[in-house]
Amino acid sequence: MSKNAFYFFALDWAKEQKKRGISVPRNMKELSSLCSEDWKNLPPHEKGIYKSRAKNNKIKDQITVGNRTTIGENVAQLELEQKREEEFQQNMLQYIESIVCMGVQHNNLQNLKFIFIHVNWFYRRDIGINKYDFCPAEFAVAEFSIQNGIQNIYHEILKVKIPLGWKRDALETSQETHQIPIELDDGECDFALMYNKFSKFMKSNKTGRRYPPLFTMKNLCPVVESLLQRLNEASGESVDDYLIYSIEALFAELRNAAVRSVDNRSIPLVLAEMEFAKDFLSSTRGFECEFHKIVDVPQYCSKSIVTRWGMTICDYCCEYMNIEMIEGVHCPYKNSLEFNKEDAATANTDDIDLKIKALKIMEKRITIADVNGVSEEYRDKVSSRSYEEEKNRRMESKVDIIDHAKASTSQSNTAALNLPMRPLRAPKTMAKALSGTQETFDLLNDVTNFPPIGGRGTVRKDTTKLKLPLGRGRAK
Repeated sequence: MSKNAFYFFALDWAKEQKKRGISVPRNMKELSSLCSEDWKNLPPHEKGIYKSRAKNNKIKDQITVGNRTTIGENVAQLELEQKREEEFQQNMLQYIESIVCMGVQHNNLQNLKFIFIHVNWFYRRDIGINKYDFCPAEFAVAEFSIQNGIQNIYHEILKVKIPLGWKRDALETSQETHQIPIELDDGECDFALMYNKFSKFMKSNKTGRRYPPLFTMKNLCPVVESLLQRLNEASGESVDDYLIYSIEALFAELRNAAVRSVDNRSIPLVLAEMEFAKDFLSSTRGFECEFHKIVDVPQYCSKSIVTRWGMTICDYCCEYMNIEMIEGVHCPYKNSLEFNKEDAATANTDDIDLKIKALKIMEKRITIADVNGVSEEYRDKVSSRSYEEEKNRRMESKVDIIDHAKASTSQSNTAALNLPMRPLRAPKTMAKALSGTQETFDLLNDVTNFPPIGGRGTVRKDTTKLKLPLGRGRAK
């Protein structure tokens, strides 16, 4: 909302309502609808006060414009944001280092708990310069400790209404990654309910008045922030209550602390980010949700990803901390059949329901080929051709050009297609189709016998004056 006279009036109106003990919405759009009637009834001299405030504010903004980049960004604002980002990174590294050092000093590093979060998304929407909003499709939150691995996973697949114009992007992202259909019937759409479950999960790990930070991949921080924004909007809470930290930085600090007890072979943060991004357990099965087990893409499941994150950290740390690696807790099962034996008792009873659910999911999946008739395989095949290959392909395939504007003279065509080149009847002659109806046309064209159309049944007088010859020598 522009800072006009009504804007400053709305701010003062909200302050007066708060003094009276009346709750006021934070959203400026809702606030403007509440105080619009009072603004209309405001006397002109009081409106002039707010108009002068708006004018002074505009002059002040023009004076403090400052330098801008080629795309219109304020240089001073960019420097301020960069400084805040650097401070945030320093605070994050200091927090992780202090927590890990405290665990080492108290010989309790293996029992320290951390919260992991992963979010899959449908589409990315620009909301400003270098600012994006992600539409969430699935998320998983889990507790982790080196001693017990991943515990207490809270997982949800969302049913989100895709706005107009973003369905194609959502379909492409879904087909390339998580395979979650748009507006899945079994998905959760109540963000207020999800916030209650999420807040209960976080409160169980709360220390004092602060929530523990959420650890995720560095490139997924904006996606997690978009999810928290939607959850908090449904509940009216603030997003600032949660901190989103880099799991790569946590991995580097835990690994260096574990190795430090044996030797001093620490790794820098850049190398830790590269090692963690390899995801060498991506082919692991058995930790995905029921949906991704049906569509057979376990590597993209959020539940499986947070589990693999914990196992990756355990793989680099447990050996140096003398912690026995337990299959299914610190590392994957060596044989996938061993994992299936645990669920053998319930597999028979749930097999029919699982097949029915799989059929329903496959029926409702919409592909890009269903939208525009072009499959993803064909697009990849065409786009992979080089210029020379495309040129040779066109030269090899002969193109027949048929000009339908010209009359056909080929002997192969039938006689009906060989049209005569002379006119069908002589010029200035009547067509045979009209020869029998000439009398009817003469009656319609007879002006003298035409029915009267003048007023009161009289024949309309002819206004045309004809000059008649008066005889020899008497013409004027």
